[in-house]
Amino acid sequence: MTDLPPPRHCDHCHKPLAADDRFCPRCGRSTDLGADPEATLVDPVATRVRTDTPPSGTSLPFKDRLQQALGGEYETIALTGQGGFARVYRAQDKRLNRMVAIKVLKPELLEVPEIVERFRAEGIALAKLRHPGIVPIFDIRERDGLIYYIMPFVHGATLESRLEHRMPPLEARRILSELADALAAAHRAQMIHLDIKPANVFLEGDLGKVLLMDFGIAKSMTDHVAGKVQIVGTPEYMSPEQAQGRVGIDHRSDVYSLGALGYRMLVGRAPFRGNRVTQTLAKQVTETPTPIREINPTVPKDFADAIMRCLAKDPAQRFSTALELHAALDAVTFFTGGGEPVKQNPRGVSPVLLAALGLVLGVLIGFALG
Repeated sequence: MTDLPPPRHCDHCHKPLAADDRFCPRCGRSTDLGADPEATLVDPVATRVRTDTPPSGTSLPFKDRLQQALGGEYETIALTGQGGFARVYRAQDKRLNRMVAIKVLKPELLEVPEIVERFRAEGIALAKLRHPGIVPIFDIRERDGLIYYIMPFVHGATLESRLEHRMPPLEARRILSELADALAAAHRAQMIHLDIKPANVFLEGDLGKVLLMDFGIAKSMTDHVAGKVQIVGTPEYMSPEQAQGRVGIDHRSDVYSLGALGYRMLVGRAPFRGNRVTQTLAKQVTETPTPIREINPTVPKDFADAIMRCLAKDPAQRFSTALELHAALDAVTFFTGGGEPVKQNPRGVSPVLLAALGLVLGVLIGFALG
């Protein structure tokens, strides 16, 4: 593995940043590079290939180049975010009168074939998936030297923005359960995400509907890799096998990453973090995380046990599928102050609706008996 640059931190909130980060996702401030922490590890050569200037023969600014490629169908409005690979613009679909998101590969990466192919692969992966917890794509296009795809525009915020402090266990369970359900759909489509982290989880609207984002480094379970494997992902959430760059990684790597995310939500920090990326990767492989209830005793034991099982070093000791994890999370029991268990209502059915249905049923039975 190549030497990585020394760690950077946000000047405003002091959150650790990756080498190519331009914005801090915690406070939203611009960094010295102009980026976003916990960014996905990519080949460092990608950040050295080109500057953010138009290619030879092109004088248009990047946003204007994108508008030219889009033609009259869409009108770009504003840059809404960016990560290690791509920029995301909000745009107006003029034909259908709706807001969309345009995700376009960064200009400095257009001449890196491996990155371009990875970006294409994300579009193909998303096109295969149909699940309410996974943002679909409307179209993928390559025009005027740009590669981009068009997605629904969703309002909300990333999970990263909610993790200044520990999350209440009941809310953490809801989010993790919905993520496990979305992951199960990806796994059924033979796709492994490989980059589950707070910045790739979106909470939509006032209700915080959970959406799994960014399949940029996802791979098919049927892929066969020969020779040296490049380490890709986010170190704090990588499985041990992913951190070692092993061949033959399967869906249980995502189960580990979801456990690392759950640990962060319940404890307030990721299971492992070193001063350098290489130290974090080594900890993923060799160290055991501190038990959750030693740090946060308010977490129900069966909830903490499920998360710690996800973090087993041996994939065979984890939950065998995301669906199995989903079932374990749904079975977690919470207790009220009076010692009464809090039972989870059927998904989408509110207590008010259940009470109303009970009242109507009672009236109908009264009429029948009368």
